[in-house]
Amino acid sequence: MKKNFYILLFCTLFSLSASAQRWSYGAGLGGSLYHGTLANWHILPNDKELEMTRPALNLQVRYQNNPTFAYRIQTVMTDLRGGSGKRVSPVTVALPVSQFATSIFGIDALVEYNFLNYQNSVRRVNNWTPYFYLGASTVFSKVSGTQNGVGYKTDTKMNYALPFGVGVKYQVSPSWGIQWDFGTRKTFTDALDRPVMDGGESRFNIANGDQFLNSSITITYTIQSVFCPTY
Repeated sequence: MKKNFYILLFCTLFSLSASAQRWSYGAGLGGSLYHGTLANWHILPNDKELEMTRPALNLQVRYQNNPTFAYRIQTVMTDLRGGSGKRVSPVTVALPVSQFATSIFGIDALVEYNFLNYQNSVRRVNNWTPYFYLGASTVFSKVSGTQNGVGYKTDTKMNYALPFGVGVKYQVSPSWGIQWDFGTRKTFTDALDRPVMDGGESRFNIANGDQFLNSSITITYTIQSVFCPTY
């Protein structure tokens, strides 16, 4: 009886630690691909556009308070490249002869919906689930390149984006997991591939906003909680 009392007391004192199983941290590598005025493909990019895929790094913190939903804060560092010479799709307007390179730093706030009953830190259980994610992003971009033979560089600009996509995550052990993401960030600016025109650019250019696709493989580490024995 006395032993059971101490076990109950121990579990009560570490109840805050038990909630720590909901937190995980991760780092991942992947690639990003620009889509916009100079690469206006519809279903699949062409070979020249695929050559412009750039490496990307992400760092994330995830909080999960139930098996269905998780909440993720994530930073993404990448760069985008493209140019008029890479576009093969029909041209509907006269495009300037240009090429560009854009550095990207993004901060995402995401909500994940798990399609399966996912518990990321249950002892002796290897869980997996496909999921859908949606959220909001702040994107800092800096563009340099040439347009009609004239070089340019822009200052760092802050814009907003709508990130969404799908993925699969698998808990290898109670501590370590792996996830694969594929999605896009639809920005509200048309200035990721060119200098800002006419002295300014609307931050809410929904119809013609540039976007970039991103895919990554991320390794996650979950803080383990204290598991109390049952009788």
